[in-house]
Amino acid sequence: MIRLYFAFLMLTVAVSDPEPVGFDVLAGFDYVEGMQLPKEVTTFDEQEVKIRGFMRREFPGDGPVNSFMLINDNCGCTGTPKMNEIVFCMLPEGETEDVHEGVVTVRGTIYIGEEKEEDVVIMIYQMDADEVTTTQ
Repeated sequence: MIRLYFAFLMLTVAVSDPEPVGFDVLAGFDYVEGMQLPKEVTTFDEQEVKIRGFMRREFPGDGPVNSFMLINDNCGCTGTPKMNEIVFCMLPEGETEDVHEGVVTVRGTIYIGEEKEEDVVIMIYQMDADEVTTTQ
């Protein structure tokens, strides 16, 4: 009976771990507005994931933020990030986070699909960010 309990406990822990997703997958295709996004990407829609990247302010300013962009390229060496190279992250209402230098890991639920304002695509990846941790 104890073995069965521990097996169930191990399975529960394994199932609850968020799926790691990298920018190699998220940005691994040439995005064209209106296209059908690759299955390798859409499979993560509405799933709890963790993504490593660099925090960037969505809007100019100082101090903690409630929303931010997570990007793959820290130095801008490859130019302005493309639409599929940005995850727009939103923290829970009332929570803020300092913008960290270096690599961070963001855990939360990702939503995948074109989001438009006035018929212009403004994002394809957005995330309800539950946790931001710095990476050593």
